Amino acid sequence: MAMESYFCLKSIKPLGIEGIMRQATIEDVQLVAQFLAGFSKDAFGVSVDPVSQISSAKEASGTGNLYLWIVKNIPVSIANIAHRSPRHARINAVYTPPTLRKKGFASALVAELCSILKNEQLIPMLYADLKNPASNQVYKNIGFTEAGKITDSPYRRRDLQKTYCQFNQKRARKTSLWPGSLFSIYL
Repeated sequence: MAMESYFCLKSIKPLGIEGIMRQATIEDVQLVAQFLAGFSKDAFGVSVDPVSQISSAKEASGTGNLYLWIVKNIPVSIANIAHRSPRHARINAVYTPPTLRKKGFASALVAELCSILKNEQLIPMLYADLKNPASNQVYKNIGFTEAGKITDSPYRRRDLQKTYCQFNQKRARKTSLWPGSLFSIYL
């Protein structure tokens, strides 16, 4: 999956969007599981049973980093602050069910998350699938700036380690594969 990385130095809150943001709680687990299943289908093309997402929903709801956009007491969108480093915070799992899209809910939610992170003196960042031009445009409208493209690598771990060892033999003897680096490779 080819993705664009983004960062946001100044967020632009969309105007006139109905609703408010609130943290997800344990009472939201069933709904969060449904939203995570929808996210899996939209983002990865993998249909999963919402029941299989209960454990992830419980965990996410208990961190204090998962947020919902609420309209008339109904959650309509989710987004998560996945990781905080000393300078940045990564937003992920931005999802709105198809019947509720094009109303600005996810835009409003992500803009509010950016405000929270800016108050923590952190730079919000996220990744967006390049095959989804609508989400990329939404992030740009909120104030995110493109930082570079990221793509999957077809290499196996040992191939990456061999290449890395040839590139930097001294460090490779000390570490297995870029621990603590700015980015992660999941194989």
